Amino acid sequence: MAKENEINFEKMLARLEEIVATIESKTLPLDESIALYQEGKSIIKTLEEALKDAEGKIADILKVE
Repeated sequence: MAKENEINFEKMLARLEEIVATIESKTLPLDESIALYQEGKSIIKTLEEALKDAEGKIADILKVE
């Protein structure tokens, strides 16, 4: 199960990198740029939550040790 979360994290990070590269390298219509920006912001929020969760798990592990 943890493996699935890792794969999702990696896929989401790759998608975010793809969005950034697309926005930086192309002249896009405004509506497409906005849609990509919104998708990127959503991915960032999800990734930040995943990292926060991981930090909490690591802190719990360190407390046990």
